[in-house]
Amino acid sequence: MSKFELLEFQFDPDDFSLELEDEFQITRLSTELDKATDPDVLRAGAKKLLQLAVQRQAVIRGLCKRLANLEADCIRKYYPD
Repeated sequence: MSKFELLEFQFDPDDFSLELEDEFQITRLSTELDKATDPDVLRAGAKKLLQLAVQRQAVIRGLCKRLANLEADCIRKYYPD
């Protein structure tokens, strides 16, 4: 059986709090969607929001992979005193 080390990262609730810019964007987009009466406009808005969500998730995934690789490299390396 191979050995492995399990790493745990603690998250603070503040790590997930929205910034003022996020609140502004939510309000702006909500207002635009509330004003829309044409189903095609709503559909286009939903598709743009979906693209934005998926792109952000891809960025987050990429950053997490980079962080995990950096952490793993630090764990594997021993530095002389």
